[in-house]
Amino acid sequence: MVQDRMINEGYIKDAIVNTKIMSFKVTILGDVRNPGTQTYQGERLTILEALGKAGDLTNSAHRHNVLVVREENGTRKTYEINLLDNQAVFNSPAYYLQQNDVVYVQPNKSQRVKGSTSYTWLSVGSTVVGMIVSIVSLIVALKR
Repeated sequence: MVQDRMINEGYIKDAIVNTKIMSFKVTILGDVRNPGTQTYQGERLTILEALGKAGDLTNSAHRHNVLVVREENGTRKTYEINLLDNQAVFNSPAYYLQQNDVVYVQPNKSQRVKGSTSYTWLSVGSTVVGMIVSIVSLIVALKR
């Protein structure tokens, strides 16, 4: 469009226009240290660089199924990347991120259990049982 306009308006007879992406934004969500939307400089950004810039995955992050959501031709496409499989990472069509990609790192199941009320009651209950056993053992030992 720019090339045609420059020729049609008589600025230049043989216009050649090249475009270059100088920066783009990517959103990284889920189990990373610094989730959020960030703008990156340059033409290309890999999934590994983006995760590194987001502070890396936390210890409880699920590394087998990192999702990349991308809009392509008006449709939303989802790519799954197994970070533990080198070949799968480098051969993935989502290895190089694009403008407005969303990367989601799923939390490990153990993280969900730790935050549940069942886990809280289990830890409180086991602490109380441990204290009762200790007190009973101490009383028995003192009576001897």
